[in-house]
Amino acid sequence: MQSPGTPPSKPPAHAGALAEEGRSAPDETTALIKAEARSQCLPAFLVCDFTANLEKHFGWKLLFLLWTSQHLLKGFTFSLLLKATPYFFRHYKVAAPQVQIFSGVVGLPWAMKPIVGLTSDVAPIFGYHKAPYIIGASICSSFAFMVLSFWTATSISVGVVCLVLVHLQLSTADLLTEARYAVEMQKAPEAGPDLMTYVWAGINMASLLAMLVSGPLISEYGWRAAFFCTSIPAALVLVPIVLGCLEETPRSQEELTAIRRHYLEHRETCFLCLIMLFSTFTIMIVGLVQHDPRINFAVSLVAALFTLLCFSFCLTPVIAKANAFAVLYTGLSASVSGAAFYFYTDTPEMYPAGPHFSDVFFNTVLGTVGTVFSLLGMLIYQRYLGGLPYRMLIKITAVVMFLFSTLDVMMFARLNVKLGIPDHWLVLGLSICEQMVYQWQWMPQVLLNANLCPRGMEATMFALLAGCHNLGTTVSSNFGAALLHVLNVKPRGVAGEEAQFENLWIAAAISSILPLVTAVCLSHLLPDCRQNEKIGAVADPTHNSLLRQWLSR
Repeated sequence: MQSPGTPPSKPPAHAGALAEEGRSAPDETTALIKAEARSQCLPAFLVCDFTANLEKHFGWKLLFLLWTSQHLLKGFTFSLLLKATPYFFRHYKVAAPQVQIFSGVVGLPWAMKPIVGLTSDVAPIFGYHKAPYIIGASICSSFAFMVLSFWTATSISVGVVCLVLVHLQLSTADLLTEARYAVEMQKAPEAGPDLMTYVWAGINMASLLAMLVSGPLISEYGWRAAFFCTSIPAALVLVPIVLGCLEETPRSQEELTAIRRHYLEHRETCFLCLIMLFSTFTIMIVGLVQHDPRINFAVSLVAALFTLLCFSFCLTPVIAKANAFAVLYTGLSASVSGAAFYFYTDTPEMYPAGPHFSDVFFNTVLGTVGTVFSLLGMLIYQRYLGGLPYRMLIKITAVVMFLFSTLDVMMFARLNVKLGIPDHWLVLGLSICEQMVYQWQWMPQVLLNANLCPRGMEATMFALLAGCHNLGTTVSSNFGAALLHVLNVKPRGVAGEEAQFENLWIAAAISSILPLVTAVCLSHLLPDCRQNEKIGAVADPTHNSLLRQWLSR
């Protein structure tokens, strides 16, 4: 469904969806799945004994750092930002295909995590690996928020660049603070699940708060007020950094030389980080200067295929094949969320036959319901689906998602009105079902990425795999833009644009069937094992790769 509810990550057909996975160790990621389920049953981080135990193991500085960087920034700021961004595009009367292109550009900083991680490791500033990068990104983000909130003469291109800077702060702080608490969990593994409960319960609570305030805030005060509200917690992340909560010590020249030598021993991964940087910058520049959706799709597709080819050439086969499936499955899920936003929220003057959802219903009601039931989806996955084989689960969820997506097609064709099914109830029901099913697709992917990370290279490899997934998200946005352009679906939030929605149901139908075809035809690329079984042949990320085979001749 082109659900107005805010997704936890990136459902391909959901309004305003953006990709975002981080860099973490396997123990952390596995604990994450268990902790997310636990955190919904008991808000343990509010219990004094629980927080006291965490402070004993990890100290108040780490807890304060995670409260600002994960709860406030990743939970509240990111969620409210996703809600406000479509209204920013509507203000500038941006056509749906161009919204898709800009959305893909805005999400690219999440695909740049590998190069950010590599740079912070090998090029510390004044001997510090993390703090200077978070401070620099946060200062740029604060400036960008001020431009978005108060400068009424902002052009659309300047606004998009500002959004890129905001997402750069989000992805940088997420990556580097995740690396920080991953190290601490290795020192106290017995308290690791409790720390993950603290992190993810806080993120979910903050996201839920953002859902609750987004509708009334945007309805009463507009999207600029929403951007201003997100700027406050985004700036607060500087407080624990200045107070030294990262607890970094300057690296000596000897230590830095050892770190750089370690990376030189793994040239392939460094090369892949640079390839990711090249691909994301290419797509970003073309997206900002070129307004033909077909050209943008062609460039992003070529860049993604080139990146995928390099990964497949440099990595061990089991990792390369799983990564190829993730990129193709995500990239071929053509997103049409840009047009869906206008479909749902256009006024009677703009689209007389539309649903005419209010800002409060579209953001607060559907966002809150979607968040709650996505958490229920996590619980169901943890209890009943965690032992299924990867291949079986992806096929089952693809079929279920396709069946629900056909109801999207029915709604965009307005068949539900002819059948007497109210728009509000249909969208509410679909939002509940699809958010749950999406969790069943997303969580195995997180677990698979963690299990594919060789010991000693967990952080770098996880960042690379997640970066590829996020690159696929941008391809999906540009694919949807080209599809909408060809079908002449170009609403922009102006009066009398009902003709722009005539072929939206066709775009939705294509968007619905492609993931199913991909899952059925390419699921053999996934490891042939259950999710709770260890995946062999990943001790060395480049063992028996095509590159190694060629060099050994």
